[in-house]
Amino acid sequence: MSVQENKKTRKTTCPDCGGKIVADPKHGERSCVDCGMVVSEGSIDHGPEWRSYSFAEDQERSRTGPPRDRTGSDTMLSTSISWRDVDARGNLIEARKRRRMHRLRRMQSQSSDSTEQYQKQATAEIERMGAALGLPTDVRETATDIFRLSQTNGVLRGRSVEALTSASLHIAASNVGLPRSLGEIELVSRIDRNSIARAKRAINTKLGLAVEPGAPEEYVERFGSELDVDHRTVFTANRIIESASDEYIGSGANPVAIAAGAIYTADRMTGGNCVTQQEVSDATDVCIMTIRKHKSELLSHYEC
Repeated sequence: MSVQENKKTRKTTCPDCGGKIVADPKHGERSCVDCGMVVSEGSIDHGPEWRSYSFAEDQERSRTGPPRDRTGSDTMLSTSISWRDVDARGNLIEARKRRRMHRLRRMQSQSSDSTEQYQKQATAEIERMGAALGLPTDVRETATDIFRLSQTNGVLRGRSVEALTSASLHIAASNVGLPRSLGEIELVSRIDRNSIARAKRAINTKLGLAVEPGAPEEYVERFGSELDVDHRTVFTANRIIESASDEYIGSGANPVAIAAGAIYTADRMTGGNCVTQQEVSDATDVCIMTIRKHKSELLSHYEC
């Protein structure tokens, strides 16, 4: 008997009793029908990860490839024909192929309108800034949806793509409970804070989004980690903010500034790392005079 025949015999017969081996796809096993010996287990299930109870439901759920990405990376034409007339190895292509590539470039430029180009640019900007800020995928997808909705409603007219993408990311992060200050957005953006704030107001006015400014407690943990303060300081800062009156918290004051004042006050009260006002100002992008102002206001409420 040849080697190939031996391999075939070992695959179809039981090594213990010589019985027939059958596959059980439900349990991912191959076992002998005579003695019950399990020859192999843990086989890969190549079927879908869902169940269907009718033919119509099976057709609705059937799909190929990975799930669609709402950021648009798999919904738009992303291939770009280079202007260089060279092949993959860097060699100059022949004249007939150069003429063909020229026609393809012209067709591609004519087929893509400004709307698609803006969306591709915005998707790349949101992905770049979201990665720099450590924001998860769902925040980036929400920001992409906000940008497309704003573009459809004419908010982009008269504004730059960078301003609208930065504002969309700022709104999306606040909506999912992972707020980022305008100063943090400005650090990773290619545009100044005032332009981002104006674009944010335009989006809120046009779309009517209920965007909350964010609670000061949401910034304490993150800024405390950047300043390397201990857990007692973070806990005390949250208690100081909780003791403040609702009128003061909801008076329109910047929640980032309130968090900065609470961290500095708590660090002084607990005798922690003794961070300076300048260090808190650099970490939170809040001026020193504002930190002093909120420190006095928070202490007055905390002592009461």
